[in-house]
Amino acid sequence: MEYAGKVVIVTGAGGGIGRAVSVKFSEAGALVFVLDISRVKAEETAAVILKANGKAQPMELNISEETMVEKVFQEIIEKAGQIDILINCAGVLSLGTFSELTVEEWDRVLNTNLKGTFLCSKTVAPYMVNLKKGAIINISAGAAKTGGMNVNAAYVASKGGINSLTLHFAVHLAKHGIRVNCICPGPIDTDMIRLQKKTETLDTAGGLNIISATPLGMGFPEDIAQACLFLASEEKARFITGEILDVNGGLVMD
Repeated sequence: MEYAGKVVIVTGAGGGIGRAVSVKFSEAGALVFVLDISRVKAEETAAVILKANGKAQPMELNISEETMVEKVFQEIIEKAGQIDILINCAGVLSLGTFSELTVEEWDRVLNTNLKGTFLCSKTVAPYMVNLKKGAIINISAGAAKTGGMNVNAAYVASKGGINSLTLHFAVHLAKHGIRVNCICPGPIDTDMIRLQKKTETLDTAGGLNIISATPLGMGFPEDIAQACLFLASEEKARFITGEILDVNGGLVMD
């Protein structure tokens, strides 16, 4: 198995894309640290992996709290001795128009999506530098390129920031053998897309329009997980860094 002996951290691993990514890396032989703001959800994902005879350890983490990020990552080093791969999946959705957006909501979204991705990447970097190799994969969104059909300005800005942050870390960590890439999913069958479809104020202009605008229709969390397996591969993606990969069913073509 390609990832046997590898230590993988997945944030936002309690469900959706994060859970699928965790399961796929476990199936490929990795020890997966399943991190989520909800300890219960992290344990549920770990239970799925353990039931399939995989290796997983659930941990609670609020990625927007710097001291907690540092503490949890240090605990992982103490338990596993190294960190080979970080998948930044954790994020929150925010809907509505810019005119309705409050400063409080702006701060909540940016603190989780952008600040959290920065803190996890910044914290893991020294451990990977010591190994002289590693892979960081950020999960952004198609909205970072389209401007967003239903999501608000805070969400779009946070995901656009993740794209730019990916390029910054890719440039500065390449000399240490660390590759940093990003995935922009299209409509994926998760709670987030279901929330958009159910939002009354968006009605038929909600999630249904995103799906109908996508040539290949709805995607699944496993589609993003497979892309993560590819980008994390030292063999298949050795010469890829700073890539913003669209896995979106054709929603954005560039």
